[in-house]
Amino acid sequence: MPKVSPEHLDAVCEMDNITLGAAAVNLEKLTGIQVKMIKPKAIETDFKSALDSISAQDKVFLLFKYDEGYGQSFALVFSESDVSVLIEKLSQSLGESLDLEQGLMKVGEQVAQAIGDSLAMLIMNKKITCSPYAVSKEAPSELGDEIVLVEMQFRLNDGQVNSLFWHMLSVDLANGLAADMLGEIDAQLQEFEQKARQDSKEEKKKTEDLISVPDIMAEIRVRLAQKKMLFSELWELGPGAVIEFPQYISQPVDVTMKDKVIAKAQVVTVGENFGVRITEVRDYAKDISSR
Repeated sequence: MPKVSPEHLDAVCEMDNITLGAAAVNLEKLTGIQVKMIKPKAIETDFKSALDSISAQDKVFLLFKYDEGYGQSFALVFSESDVSVLIEKLSQSLGESLDLEQGLMKVGEQVAQAIGDSLAMLIMNKKITCSPYAVSKEAPSELGDEIVLVEMQFRLNDGQVNSLFWHMLSVDLANGLAADMLGEIDAQLQEFEQKARQDSKEEKKKTEDLISVPDIMAEIRVRLAQKKMLFSELWELGPGAVIEFPQYISQPVDVTMKDKVIAKAQVVTVGENFGVRITEVRDYAKDISSR
């Protein structure tokens, strides 16, 4: 049975998209070369299968540790031949000759800074820092046997590199990061919803105060359908994509005023336009109309 839910895998992908995207920006500032990191895709697997899934024949591992916040290690895995091009650009920019280990540690410093800064915004209730600590051509055994493997791409804008790289982290670390990120989002949503409810009460009071004036304009909205989607599903959207909603055309739609449902209606066509035929009026609307 999977130990990492699809929601947590999706959250880890989104976290990598944000943190490693920020790392790319840091590297661009250092090298003057545009570095794009794209297409995260995560799977839960065991350590041996994770290594077999990595297509690079000349693997090199850059190891990091969360100094504060989680106290666990993770690894970024690169193709040595591809990442050496990035290190050559970095050497030219810094005006010093860097070998593979030195160059990867410089890259690691930028990645660690970006991860720390990004996670500080995503997970505000915890102090989080990380740092690179080793470069190795041997697979890091300290990550444990149960692994989440995130596959991404990085590209250099001069066309010299279009390479995959991989983020390896333990199942426990993946679940911890995802739970904290989603928990922070939930807390912010609850705060937003609480404020929205308070604002709604205030707006309702204003509406009740003004409703006796017959010439007041009111904005009416029709809510056709809504659904939740994973970040990974959103990334697949493009021109021509079709989003299917779990609602039949014949089902009633909500008519709202000030985010309050005041009626139910059926969608109808009126010439070349569409309209709605009211089928049910809610008590809130009746109360307003009786004033």
